[in-house]
Amino acid sequence: MKLKKYWKARMMMNNLKKQTKVNADKLSGEFYFQSLLQEAYLKGVLSPKESERVQMECLKLLADCTERFTKGESSSVRVEIAQGIMASNLFTIGIYLKSLPDVDAALVDIENEPIEKLYEYGLLVLKRKVNVARYFYNRVCKSKLKTPNHAYTITIDQGFSPFFETYEINFHAHEIPSNIDYQLIHPVTDLAGVEFVIKYLESLYYENLFCSYFDANIIHEVMSGYDIGYQNLLDNICEQVFLNALGRQLLNAPLLPLDFRPTDLNILENKLKNLSLTQIQAQLKAAAQEVMTALFITNPSLKKYLSASIPKITTSVYKGLATHSLNKTFVPRYNPTIKPLVHYNMGIKMDDATYRELVTEFLSCRFFDDKLAIIKEHIKTLADMEDLLIAGELDPIEAAMVFDLLEDIELAALTKRHPLHPTIDAIDYSPSEIRLQKNLDAYLRTLPQDRLAKILGMTTTIEVV
Repeated sequence: MKLKKYWKARMMMNNLKKQTKVNADKLSGEFYFQSLLQEAYLKGVLSPKESERVQMECLKLLADCTERFTKGESSSVRVEIAQGIMASNLFTIGIYLKSLPDVDAALVDIENEPIEKLYEYGLLVLKRKVNVARYFYNRVCKSKLKTPNHAYTITIDQGFSPFFETYEINFHAHEIPSNIDYQLIHPVTDLAGVEFVIKYLESLYYENLFCSYFDANIIHEVMSGYDIGYQNLLDNICEQVFLNALGRQLLNAPLLPLDFRPTDLNILENKLKNLSLTQIQAQLKAAAQEVMTALFITNPSLKKYLSASIPKITTSVYKGLATHSLNKTFVPRYNPTIKPLVHYNMGIKMDDATYRELVTEFLSCRFFDDKLAIIKEHIKTLADMEDLLIAGELDPIEAAMVFDLLEDIELAALTKRHPLHPTIDAIDYSPSEIRLQKNLDAYLRTLPQDRLAKILGMTTTIEVV
């Protein structure tokens, strides 16, 4: 109550002050008090005499806190301990100043109140914020997603225990005693201590809240489609679920399957491929509003949180279009418990000497008809065909004529073994393998939609041996 009355009095004083020259946007979230002092001094809002008074009072506060830290047994400690206590004091003062309506109110208090008082007010604010952190932690636990993802589970179950058990506001208020591995859509930056914990838990709660609109098994299959080993990754779950929901909305299809057929991805690519980054973002922004409407999402904080992710998601979609890997952006669901229905044997390769002789003759051919004749006469298995497609130095037109010789099941087997990878993964493949990937991808794009869907569908059920 005392703090409330004091705050009202400060408000009245603040109204009498002229507007400050300090730009609040330039202030640090983590080192708020220090940055405010620096900006105020540079702009002439705080005089050198006032700045000196603040510094001296901060040193006196450090001495008092150090004595309490040693329980009166000594007024001196190691340098690193003193630095830690000072950082904690400044953080605590900053916490209080940030709780005021604006920078002007904060400067009024700095000018008119002893630093020790600001520190005491900060301790009261810190205690309230610890309760806020506990509130969001309880909400996160109650909305926890059923997922095998280790980072997500361990962060919630064990990561915050050190904070709630050992967080110490008197001498270590700026520290974050937590083990946080799981990555959020929006990483928490420029915050420390309890403010970091509150922001992280609040964000994680909104992500849980969004995921709660979908069945946990469906989310598991979406993430398995993203990466079969996602259990051991640090990647965010909510972002991929939101991406798939946006993709379904762009198709004007029901959200709940959160799935894509090959033809769906072709439709999405054709719809987006000629749009600029700005136009794609506009489409995704509109789709996000429609997704939230379809799910009857009314929580304004959740809506704001999801909307803020659109620029980041736009970059993912744009990159997926540029690298012809939209299936890695809007990922088809995959059930890892379903075993392949078809086992395709690539066949036995010819012996090395015969193969080397055949490749030498193949590469020496002046006309492609002669190369085709060699293939038809000597290549008897898909294993040998694969090797020749890699080593044959075929251009896209020549490769397409070779692919025309193959059955759909053979094209599916090659597609499964040689999917087109994004440029960032190119270092994992030889130039010859990348040429095969590109030639095969280009050929598949020339096929009728129904045949392409059939071939791509086979890749999900075939096991190539």
